[in-house]
Amino acid sequence: MHTNYTNKKIKESGGFTLVEMLVVVAVIVILTSVVLYSSTQYIDKGKDATVKGNLVVLITAGEVWYDKNNSSYAGFCGSDVAMKALSQVPAADDLEDKHCKVNDTATAWAACAREFVDNTKAYCVDNKGNQKEINNTDCTSGITNCCFAGIANCIP
Repeated sequence: MHTNYTNKKIKESGGFTLVEMLVVVAVIVILTSVVLYSSTQYIDKGKDATVKGNLVVLITAGEVWYDKNNSSYAGFCGSDVAMKALSQVPAADDLEDKHCKVNDTATAWAACAREFVDNTKAYCVDNKGNQKEINNTDCTSGITNCCFAGIANCIP
């Protein structure tokens, strides 16, 4: 008799049905995807802050270079300090996503790198102290200043 009672109790308790298990799995998947999406946005915002922070370092470094090199920016973008700062800038493609250029007369320079949250934008700094968000299409190897037509609050 004892065995029948135990078997009957097991049959009545049942456990979870397949539908209940599928619902639980679906809820877990949805919550996981929301968390992953949110954390990716925070990671990209952190990368953008790193881009800006490392590029801003170049403004002061450029002025020190200018003072120590007979009022010339010649060679600045290839200097150790500029190369180290640029190497710390995160980029999906190092050759296409970040640039530093001194103009032909060595009187100006600019550096820029593509942002992550909005990859159609780039962050730009130059020897005038400008720190601007520009269109990524303007961030090229030929950039020598951050001031373009239509950019507000820019020191020409």
